[in-house]
Amino acid sequence: MKQIRVTRGMCNELIAPRPMPDLIAWIGYEPMKNSTLVASVLLIGLLTSPVCAQAKLVGAWAGKWVRDGAALDVVMTFVRAGDGYTGSFDSEQLRVIGIPIKKLSYIPPNVRWTVVGDATTTIFEGELRDSVLRGQFREGKAEGSFALTRMEDAIKRPREEPISFRNGDVALAGSVVLPDGTGPFAGVVFLHGSGAEGRHASRFLAVQFARRGVAALIYDKRGVGESKGDWRTAGFEELVHDSVAAVNALRSRADIACKQVGIHGHSQGGTIAPWVATRVKDLAFVVASAASGIPAEECEIFSVENSLGVGTLSAADAELAREYVRALVSTAYRGTPRGDLETAWKKVKGKSWVFPPPAEKASYWALSRRIADFDPLVHWRQVAAPTLLVYGESDERVPVRRSAARIAGAYLTSTGAQLDVKFFEGADHTFRLSSKKDGSFDWPKSVPGYPDAMLDWVSRQTNTVENRPLPKKPYTGP
Repeated sequence: MKQIRVTRGMCNELIAPRPMPDLIAWIGYEPMKNSTLVASVLLIGLLTSPVCAQAKLVGAWAGKWVRDGAALDVVMTFVRAGDGYTGSFDSEQLRVIGIPIKKLSYIPPNVRWTVVGDATTTIFEGELRDSVLRGQFREGKAEGSFALTRMEDAIKRPREEPISFRNGDVALAGSVVLPDGTGPFAGVVFLHGSGAEGRHASRFLAVQFARRGVAALIYDKRGVGESKGDWRTAGFEELVHDSVAAVNALRSRADIACKQVGIHGHSQGGTIAPWVATRVKDLAFVVASAASGIPAEECEIFSVENSLGVGTLSAADAELAREYVRALVSTAYRGTPRGDLETAWKKVKGKSWVFPPPAEKASYWALSRRIADFDPLVHWRQVAAPTLLVYGESDERVPVRRSAARIAGAYLTSTGAQLDVKFFEGADHTFRLSSKKDGSFDWPKSVPGYPDAMLDWVSRQTNTVENRPLPKKPYTGP
């Protein structure tokens, strides 16, 4: 008997990468892309301090970043790396763990680092005195303060092991985040969202899975981190094959129950998840988060119009905005001559709400053409694995109800047997609540119930309890 359950919870991306990096600020799997702080971290400078002073910086530091009266709990970890330092930064509220730190400037007592986001750069400058690291940060004209104290106990996280695998000539690298014990464990492979996404974007959720007894494979997208290739020259088909290779790599491990491996994809990853599912035999489950259920070109129009705030414009400006968006997307997805786009651009150029078209040589154009014919329903009609669709009701990148209804229709008219749909009221593309209504600054906050509802659903599908291994079964190949 086929089954569909739809639930609402209590009270984030385009299918192709964004035309301009400052169109959308968001936090994602989850690359963070709504925050000023989270896509990647870069600490800049050289180490010139004495050894005794250097030792003071090594370790974990917990405290707060404060901006406009809003406080964010963070943990920063510094370790020695050759003649310098490296490390990471965590924030439970931002849903990030182990965002990598590359370089650090420490001339005692002065410490300086820079956090680089998708469209912003935040500079931190402070002093380390008496086991307290305190100072100021600035992002453009905005300013804030930070205070961190040394943690006495080491941070306890699930163990993480490196893994490498191949999709044809492309070598891919990642990590397997493992529960306590020896297994075999159920497993989940994370699919990437759009853009240059490294394994760190999914580490927070991977750790949550591991704490519930499910091993998680996270890896660097081709051309990112330690993975070879180039995501900018890849279409959905190449990314799907990368994901299939990742599933087979996880299944081949002796500590993994090969029949209990599923996939999780957010945004672009959720949209191509059904294609991956049709290429993997006996997939245990599919979690498609913020997945589009409409053609790629339509989803792009929906997303870019929301990026421009068409719904908030005057009638005249809204009409001009729609004309511009359709010309932009038609050029990108259909190869329409740029003349129409240039005409539409001239009409809106100088408006405060608009962004210019990407440069003619920008990768956006070729990427859009490669995915223009993608129809997710073609693949959803072939998915048999139990599936969970997860949406934020206020998603501005994907039309939520329309996507869910179309996916459900395709899934249930074919071989699909169990489909659950979860809506979170008030949540955006990344399952965070909207900013304060008065426009004042606030750090992003997750909607209540996320990600626990998704984690609970996977636990039921795999019959896992926290850190409980599954019966051993031999791997018979894909």
